[in-house]
Amino acid sequence: MTFRRTLAATIGLLGIVFAPHEGWSGPVFDSVMKRGTVRLGLPYNLRPQGFLTPEGEWVGFEKDLGAELASRMNLKLEAVKVNGQTWKSMLAGGRIDAALCRIRHTRSLDAEFDSSIAYFYDSLQMLVTKGSARTGADLKGLKIAAIQGSPAEKSAMHLLTQAGDPDAQKNVISFPDRPSCFAALGQDKVSGWVDSGMVLLEYASRSPGRFELAPVSEQVQPLAVALPQNDSAWRNLINFTIQDMAADGSLARLYDKWFGPDTPYPFPARRAIEVWPR
Repeated sequence: MTFRRTLAATIGLLGIVFAPHEGWSGPVFDSVMKRGTVRLGLPYNLRPQGFLTPEGEWVGFEKDLGAELASRMNLKLEAVKVNGQTWKSMLAGGRIDAALCRIRHTRSLDAEFDSSIAYFYDSLQMLVTKGSARTGADLKGLKIAAIQGSPAEKSAMHLLTQAGDPDAQKNVISFPDRPSCFAALGQDKVSGWVDSGMVLLEYASRSPGRFELAPVSEQVQPLAVALPQNDSAWRNLINFTIQDMAADGSLARLYDKWFGPDTPYPFPARRAIEVWPR
């Protein structure tokens, strides 16, 4: 693969013409193009973003997305296993060129790394025993779990307050970590657990058919590709490739494969992926 080939593909997406030296240069971009290989940090312990099957096969939504991104950029994929604790040091240390690991695009993230546009929108949800509740009103007067000091804790209190629960603050039970929240729900010590939808889906998959999600908030949490700072050429190429996938429907097909209604991880799309005009 050559630089001109990649540049031509990107120009075709943008519908404009410019010279190769006009912005299409940067330390990571140049290195990736020279190698012809992109080193993507991808999760191996997050269901369904990326995980190992009992047979040892590495699968998942972000695993598939990373492979498709590499293919569309005409690059060979070097998939590197990362988790929520290791991707930052590996990206900062130059051992990977980008990371997809259920990474929320936040202001604090932008202080350390650049980010792509969102390729997925998460949101706060509530995990409940299947058939027990559909809205916050169904949990009025009941106890809800949340991690202590988290935004989910405040959202749980707001949910019960909106439901007219006079003991909303007392009925939100705070736990130090997610395994404790899940254990409390499984032991019927609480009637719901508020957290990120993706986190809740992962825990629900441990007891198939027992739990389901109920809506909490319309506010979305964008997931993005984390990138090294100060390389606009590399960021643009990632952004344009994500948008190309959104425009031709391939991103939606990947989404349905992992999050469709008939999958173990049903999660209706919260917002359309941004596609810039050409």
